[in-house]
Amino acid sequence: MNIQIMSDIEAIVHKWLTDRKIEFTFQSSMLGGRYEMGGSVADFRLDESRIILRVHGDYWHRPIDKQATDSVQRELLESDGWTVVDLWGSDIENNLEETLSKALRGEEVL
Repeated sequence: MNIQIMSDIEAIVHKWLTDRKIEFTFQSSMLGGRYEMGGSVADFRLDESRIILRVHGDYWHRPIDKQATDSVQRELLESDGWTVVDLWGSDIENNLEETLSKALRGEEVL
């Protein structure tokens, strides 16, 4: 794992999962990764429950063009059998326990 590429909010999620001994793969290339149309890099892949946690910084993921890309990636991952949970930075920072507890059940904070 390359800690240098981890954002602040990814580091919070990483620590929370690690402290609870939840197995995950960090920054996992999925469906061709950044090199294929619709491919993505999953921030946290939980193989046992088939859940992908995508950590979204509020600034970078709010623009409409980024939302469109995120939507396509979500549809492709879900069609491949994954449950995709988007975690927003503000939710992580303001209510970590509820946000991640829901995420492990495949639910998002709305």
